[in-house]
Amino acid sequence: MFTRIFSTRSGALAAALALAVAAAAAVLLYATNYRSGVQRSTGDVKVLVATTTIPQYTPGSQVAAGGMYRVAEVPSSATVDGALSNPSSLNGLVARNDIYPGEQLTSNQFQRSATTSVAVKLKPDQRAIAFPVDPASGLVGEVQAGDHVDVVASFDVIPVGRNGLPISGAQAIALTKTIVNDALVLQAPVASTGGTTGDAKLTLAVGVNDVSRVVFAQQKGDVWFVLRPPGTAADVSGKAIDVGAVLSGANGAIGPVLRLTGAR
Repeated sequence: MFTRIFSTRSGALAAALALAVAAAAAVLLYATNYRSGVQRSTGDVKVLVATTTIPQYTPGSQVAAGGMYRVAEVPSSATVDGALSNPSSLNGLVARNDIYPGEQLTSNQFQRSATTSVAVKLKPDQRAIAFPVDPASGLVGEVQAGDHVDVVASFDVIPVGRNGLPISGAQAIALTKTIVNDALVLQAPVASTGGTTGDAKLTLAVGVNDVSRVVFAQQKGDVWFVLRPPGTAADVSGKAIDVGAVLSGANGAIGPVLRLTGAR
């Protein structure tokens, strides 16, 4: 009887010990899986981050093609709802509002737009203006939509007197001046093996204060387009240049020429 009771107690203790070991193993396995899951859920993820200001109505394709973003790895806990990770997802979209450098690009910041009109690319203080171009002045085949250019105009200017009227017998003086800096190319002609046609056009977005000057230069002078490098770049000088400035290496035409031509 004593032996039977002792054996029963030993069995119970052994069973309890085995259950305790199994429970501890289960807890350890759960804790390990939990930690692993937490580490996976808090790992870094790739998102698109704006590197420059993206104006309202900018097409998503232009954002992607123009390198207006960078790919960054951030903790999943720091990602914004709807954060985008693939630039191809911007195709067919336009920015709802201005997006500023450092902001994560999200699906909420863009809306779908099927329109191909250049109007969606204009800021409120801009207007679109088209220039008939040739391969020499239009950078045909080189400039593309989304690029930025400077607009340079050349004129043959007749000297004028104090009364504002042309001086009798005076000869025209050639002057060149940059009239617009950093204009966005909205549409560009495409070069072909047969050359460009007479109706090839380059469409630019220019500020409202530059529209009249651009139209005047287009009608009364020769207009050239200078391609700018991507990103921030120094502006071309806006000083009027004459032949004397070119030959002497000066930064602008001399005072008497400017006064005679009214190009001050």
